[in-house]
Amino acid sequence: MGPYPFAGLVRLQGMDPRTPEPSPRRLFVSLIVSLDGYIEGPNHELDWFLDGDPQFEQYCDEMLDSVGVALYGRRSYELMVSYWPDAEKNPRTERDLAFAQKMNALPKVVLSRTLEHATWRNTRIIKDDVLEHLTALKREPGKPLVAWAGAGLVGTLTRLGLVDEYRLIVHPVLLGGGTPWFRDIPGTHKLNLVRTTQLGKGLTVLCYEPVRS
Repeated sequence: MGPYPFAGLVRLQGMDPRTPEPSPRRLFVSLIVSLDGYIEGPNHELDWFLDGDPQFEQYCDEMLDSVGVALYGRRSYELMVSYWPDAEKNPRTERDLAFAQKMNALPKVVLSRTLEHATWRNTRIIKDDVLEHLTALKREPGKPLVAWAGAGLVGTLTRLGLVDEYRLIVHPVLLGGGTPWFRDIPGTHKLNLVRTTQLGKGLTVLCYEPVRS
């Protein structure tokens, strides 16, 4: 039968089995959220995370190793660049050093019309034609793209139909107000729950994929 048993059928369909069309890279959103649906407290507090949980840290390590590009809006970029370069220079532990080195080495894209210069290494800025640029980026070979933070960024990516998966890391806390993780999204967007993961005794990861019409 040979190494390509379906070669005849594939060639009839106009394809060569040895040079398949590459699948686009997936783009997923990963956000830490409170049980009542906020990514920040009423005064932009971020101190409610259950940081230090071993299973959560392992999850973060594995996720960082699995991605090829990180996407940010301006505000989330400025928060990250204010921390990670210094975290590599002044690490608390060997693990923190290794994680910071990976974060700083990871290619990064900032969606912003106002940011003029990116000081974090391996970063480029996209000011216009977001759909065109990110669609082209998804077609490049490599690991998935991830958007880690920013309600505005999530809203933009959702409106443009670029998100392949939403991952919510739900913390068992009620903030009573703050920044909702979904904002400025017109219309109805149906999602399918594709998997859930429990991390330790407190955290749950809920993963949803958009229902494509």
